[in-house]
This record gives sequence, C-alpha cells and structure tokens, in this order.
Amino acid sequence: MFEKIYNIFKEEKAVAVIRTKTYEEAKEISIAAIEGGMKIIEITMSVPNGPKLIKELKDNYKDICVGAGTVLSKDAVDECIENNADFIVSPCVDEEIINYSKERKILIIPGLMTMSEVNKVYKLGIRFIKIFPGNVVGKGFIGAVKSIFEDINIMPTGGVNKDNITEWIEIGADCSGIGSDLNKVYKAMGASGVKEYCSEVIAKVKK
Repeated sequence: MFEKIYNIFKEEKAVAVIRTKTYEEAKEISIAAIEGGMKIIEITMSVPNGPKLIKELKDNYKDICVGAGTVLSKDAVDECIENNADFIVSPCVDEEIINYSKERKILIIPGLMTMSEVNKVYKLGIRFIKIFPGNVVGKGFIGAVKSIFEDINIMPTGGVNKDNITEWIEIGADCSGIGSDLNKVYKAMGASGVKEYCSEVIAKVKK
C-alpha cells in the first residue's frame, strides 16, 4: 500500500525534521530545506499549528512529501490527515496510534530502540521504523535488526548530521532524519545557511 512513499524515502535518503517554537521559523526552515533539495519534510507536532504548515507546504510544493512527527494521539492523526499529511511519525511504540493510523490508511513510522520493540511492531505489520534516538542506540543496531528482519526499512533520527549521514547509510539505513542541526544552522546563518546545509546533505547522499 505504501510502496510509493517507501521508494521516495529510500531514493532521497534524507528527511528534514522541523522542530521549532514558532510557526514562522518552522516555515522558513522548511522552505529553505526544500530549496536546498530536500524532498521529504517532517513537521513535528511541537510546532505551533503544525498541521496547518503541512497543508501550506503541500499546497505550494506539489512534488514534496510532507509528514507529521511526534504524533501522540488519534486526534492528532486525524488532524494531520485532514491537512494532507503523507505520513505519520511517532517517537515511541504506541499500539493505539499504530492501529489507528493503519485503519485511516496512512503510513505510520514508530520510533523505537530495542529488538523487542522491533519484533512487536513487525508483528503488527509495520515495515518502516524510526531508530530514535539514533546516537543513543548506535549504528550497529541497524545491521542487527536487518539480519533478522530483512524486509524492514529503517530511518535513524537523533544525532544524524551532514558529517555522518553517509555513515548511517553505509551501515544499512534506508534514510535518515536530520533535525537539531537545522535549527543550529538557522540561528547562526539564517534561511540561506539552511539551504546551503541541505544542498550539501543531498550532494553527499546522492553520491
């Protein structure tokens, strides 16, 4: 059902994870990331009016895949779907969110950090997971998971940046999410800095 989105993630290799305290900052970083070549944007629900931003980006950039992150309730799932989200990301394994997202026929990517959690979501039919936080779990976990669950897709988030993203890909990650670095670059160099940073990320992952 979700092969098209799976393929976009695996082809693009990088996801811009947007987590800010204001709508305008989130919008500026998102647009700069898109202009820098990012094709997948994850708007976390910690962004004020996050679902509204998802819709705005979807309306203005037809070829961009935009989803929702840090989704913790069924109401949030509904709101994101109503605003044209392409996918849902949860920071943890929440069976209610997983089953409800499946019921609503939207891709759900749960976050996890143990083999038991991988096994649990695999039995629920999940074939795309987020390793979070990646810098805590470690790169070796990806190879361990794929040695057992060969058809699962993995996206590490947390501790991924332009300097190490190719290391994650080489170890077996299907794509990786970059978040906090975008905020750091934005505060230091503004939107133009984010655009340049994302261009460098895309150049690395597309090699």
